[in-house]
This record gives sequence, structure tokens and C-alpha cells, in this order.
Amino acid sequence: MIIATAGHVDHGKTELVKALTGIDTDRLPEERARGLSVDLGFAYHTLPDNTILGFVDVPGHEKFIRNMLAGVAGIDLGLLVVAADDGVMPQTREHLAILSLMDIRQYIVALTKIDRVSSDRVDDVADQVDRLLTAAGHEGVTIYPVCAPENQGIGALMKALKSRVKEASAWTAEHHFRMAIDRVFTLNGVGLVVTGMVFSGAVRTGESMTLSTDGSRVRVRGIRAHNTASDGAKAGERCAINIAGRGLSEALVRRGNWLMHPSLYAPTRRIDVEVQVLASETGPLKHWTPTHLHIGADHLSARVAVLSGGAIPAGGQGLAQLVVSRDAFAVHGDTFVLRDQSAQRTIAGGRVIDPFSPKRGRARPARIAALNALQHQNVTDALRALTGGSETGVLLAPFSVAYNLPGPRLDMLIETLSLRRVGQQSKQRVFCETQWRRLGAKVVKAVEGFHRSKPMSPGASVKDIQLALSPHIETSILEDSLGTLIEEQRLNSRGTRFHLPSHSIRISGRDQQLLDRVASKLAPRSGTPLSLHQAAADLKVDVKTLEMALKTASGLGEMVLIGKNRYAPTPFVAKLGVVAERLAANSADGYFTTAEYRDQTKLGRNFAIDVLEYFDRVGFTERNGNTRCIRRSVTDVFAVASDA
Repeated sequence: MIIATAGHVDHGKTELVKALTGIDTDRLPEERARGLSVDLGFAYHTLPDNTILGFVDVPGHEKFIRNMLAGVAGIDLGLLVVAADDGVMPQTREHLAILSLMDIRQYIVALTKIDRVSSDRVDDVADQVDRLLTAAGHEGVTIYPVCAPENQGIGALMKALKSRVKEASAWTAEHHFRMAIDRVFTLNGVGLVVTGMVFSGAVRTGESMTLSTDGSRVRVRGIRAHNTASDGAKAGERCAINIAGRGLSEALVRRGNWLMHPSLYAPTRRIDVEVQVLASETGPLKHWTPTHLHIGADHLSARVAVLSGGAIPAGGQGLAQLVVSRDAFAVHGDTFVLRDQSAQRTIAGGRVIDPFSPKRGRARPARIAALNALQHQNVTDALRALTGGSETGVLLAPFSVAYNLPGPRLDMLIETLSLRRVGQQSKQRVFCETQWRRLGAKVVKAVEGFHRSKPMSPGASVKDIQLALSPHIETSILEDSLGTLIEEQRLNSRGTRFHLPSHSIRISGRDQQLLDRVASKLAPRSGTPLSLHQAAADLKVDVKTLEMALKTASGLGEMVLIGKNRYAPTPFVAKLGVVAERLAANSADGYFTTAEYRDQTKLGRNFAIDVLEYFDRVGFTERNGNTRCIRRSVTDVFAVASDA
């Protein structure tokens, strides 16, 4: 269990931790010289059942609030320290506000320095503290009077802390590993060491992790969890990790960076949040207010874009987008604190809803509805609500990072909710069945509209359908929807055109005769097919007449316009596709070159290039530099068309 001591400067926090653990957390020479904590101090106490109490001694001086904020992330219990001679002071109130904003629910109060005052004064200060906590929504918090140097009351306080162990957060390791770095140093004979709170997941020695500084990979060489050598660390533990990597140095890592699983390296500049403004503020939090953002162990400047109403009143809650000054890292549920532009006072705090906010349309009704769906604490409920309200599906990659979901857990979640996974690789989306059916109905309606506007056209292209749909649907998603509609026989296809089963057009007898004559010219047994003009000259027909017939056949899926003035029968093009598939299958890496394709097909170089570029356009192949790989099978692209 991690305990944060918090309170006004010189109220005896460090002395109290020393009495509880025997450890002096004033480790820095500057702290010893000045007699106050300027940085985070850590101490550990092992209970008889081997449970470890970890104490984070956070500084109380106003100038060191930033360090205090770095220390409260991931805390289970707040130990509020108030000196009996001073009573409640400004930093007492601010520290309590920060702990509350960081979603810390459990508290114990240590009333220190009772040897300096009368018993009546102890009772008066206890009443002050009780009123302060009650006003903050924490009723019934037990107050323990102590004198740390004399060990008076320490036993009762330690007994109370032990009793709270069972109430500590039930940390799990079912997410990817992430640790907020709050210290960086180098040890002779060891190397670079980073320390911090493990927010999620687990790590073991020898594993590879990523630094948020630049996405570089590092290797975990050694781990100390709660100041004890270990071969692993997990969520809820403070640990020191010895890391090594190419070009790694102390100068490249700073407080606020994250050590994380590689899958979580997803920097962001816009974070949608739920904000709670402190009731102590004299005015509302206005749109575009400049602030200091503290999240994890990081500190950076941010503008607050209020998403509704233009302002959030003092003591009120609201949705906002934090527009940060540099790359930041966060996941759903992370807590944060906002301080004013001069960094003199804490003004608000809250919880991350979506770390990957859109640059445009952040306050549109659809976006607000999505944020409301994401406010569910349970990820299953959140995804159910999100897919239920999304016409375009939920993009899986950012969702899995936002909720820190490893692949197997994401797969199980999709299966549990019976969602439909569509699209390709990084652009995969999930739809609930209701929204998938609605999309299909909209696609059919779009094709119906196309037939009404162009009755003599063989059908609508993917682009035609895409332009008719609102909101915009990505090509790969639309192609999957069209595939479903064809399977259900609600649509048919002619090559790359889609039509209703009831829709038909006829080619004239004259055009059909012309097409029969030109077929062998455009699909020779060997060599390069003739161009439009060459074929017209060879057949002694008008170029425009032949072109019109070929366009009609192309619309019906019987011909393919490969390039300018370059037509070929669809079965012939499908055979050329089979050659590409064989080349890719026979290569070591699944790629083939233009030269290899030209040599295999015996086509002229220019025509071979035209064919390959056509394959790229229809999504059959994908170009990577001077090579290509197969994206979809030749039967998916051409089989229906060749049988049309």
C-alpha cells in the first residue's frame, strides 16, 4: 500500500515518516541544510505478513508543489499531517484539494507537535481539521494526535495504517506496463536508473520497454521494488529500474517521461477530459484559459478548451479538451491537476476520458455523445455504448491504447459484445450489429439513388457510393459492407460497379459485334495488347465508335480501362493478376519487382507498368518503393467480374 504524507511546510511530515519507518527521507544535502523537503522522499516498512507500506514524503513548501504533484500519482491513502501549534494552513488546504482531485478516497490525519500545545488547543485544531475534511466530502476521518520525536501516539497510528491495507486499491497486471518516471540518476557500476510509480501491468528483468522521450527501446537490466531487489515489478508498486539502450544517457531522460510497453507509445497533443473546478476559485474556468498541467509525474503548459457553455463555474464539473504544448502520454482514467498560469495555486483537476481528441469538431453533438459514452468506468460498457452510437464504427487502434488493452483482452472484449471487426490492419473498426445493418441500408439506398440519376450506367463505383454517404465511410469499411450486401444478394457487382439485382442494361447488337471483333486484339495469346487507336486502325473502324463500345463494356464489367487508351477484357486482366500472385508467393518476402513481372508476362515495359498501377488503384497490389505485394486475392477483385 502506498501512502502519501501531505500538509503544510514544517508540520513534521518527514519526522513522522522517520518515526513510523526508521528512515529519514530528507536524502538530499539541500534538504538537510534547509530543514525542509524539496523533492520526493521514500520510505518503506514491512509488516509481519510481508505486506509493504510505502511512504511518499511529499514536500510542503509552496515552491515545491510541482514535486508534490509528482508524488501523489498512484497513491492508495492520504496521510494528512497538521501541526497542533499552527493548525490548518494554506498548503494544508491545497494538498487536500490535490489529493481529492487525484481521486484519493481514503484518509488518516496525524495531528503532530502535540507536545508544544495544551490539550484544549489539540481539540480546537482537531475540530478545524474535521470541518475541513467534511467540507471536502470526507466525513468521519479519524484523527491521531502524535509527537513523533517522543514516539507518542505512533503505535496507534501504525495500527490504523495496518488496518487500511485491505482497503487499498486492488491493482492488477492485466494491462500493458507503464511507469511514471519521477527520478533519474546514474550509479557507478550499475548505469542509468529511473524510479517511479507503476501505474499498470508488470515488467521483468530482461524485457524490452520503450521510453516516451523519443520512442527508443531499452532493456530492463535490474529492478528494485519497494527498495528490495526483485526480478519483477507490478502495478501499485514503487520501483527503481536499471535500464540500458543504444545512445541512452541521463541527459535524455527527465522527470515526467514514461517507461512503457512499446504498444503504448502514442504521443498526443489533445486530451479530452472531465474537469472539476475547485469551489475555492473566485470565478469560472473560462474557455482557452492557459494553465499548468500535472499528469503522472509530468508538468507542461496547456490551454483548456471548454466544450460546452464557454466556462465551467467554481465548484462545477464540465467537459473540456486540454491542448498541450508538447507531446504527452495518457490513458483513459488518468487523473490530473491544473494550476493557474503563474503556477501559484491549484484551480482544477479531473480525469482523462479520451487521450486522442480530434482537432476539429471537438464540441459537435456526435463528439459530445462519444465522450459521454466513454465516461463509463467499465471498458465493456464504454465500448458497448460507443459502438451503439457510432455510425462509422469505433477505430480499434486508438481505443486499445486509450484503455491500455493487450491484444487478447481486446479480442475477448469484441467477442463478448458480439461486435463485427472490419477494415484493414491499423484502420480496423468494430461495429455493433445494429449500426452495421444501418450502414448496409444506407449503402443500398445510395445505389438506388445512383440508378435514378444514371439509369443507363451499369452501377455505382465505391467512390460514387462514398460521396453519397454521410458521415464519410472509409474505403476499406465500405468495401466490407459491399461484400456483405453481395453475400446477402441485396446487391450485385459488375467489375468495380455495384447495382441492385433488379437493375439491368443492354448492349446494342452493333456494339456487341464490334466487341467480339476487338476481343482478340486486346487479349492476345502472347505479347502486348493493342491500344485503342491501334485496334481501331486494325479493324478499320472509327476510334470514337470503338471507344464508346469499350466504355459500355467496361461499365458492365466485361472490359477494364487499365490506363489511357488501354482496354483489356476482364478475364485477361484476371489472368495477369494470377501471375502477380504467383510471383509474390514464390518470393522470400512476398514482394516482386516490375522487371520480374514484365519478364514473366512477356508484356512491353510500358504496358506492364500500366497494369501494375491499375492493380494498385483497385487495391489488388500495394507498392512499396520499387516492389509490390498482394493486398487482396485475385478472386476477390476479379472473379465476379469475369463471370458477369
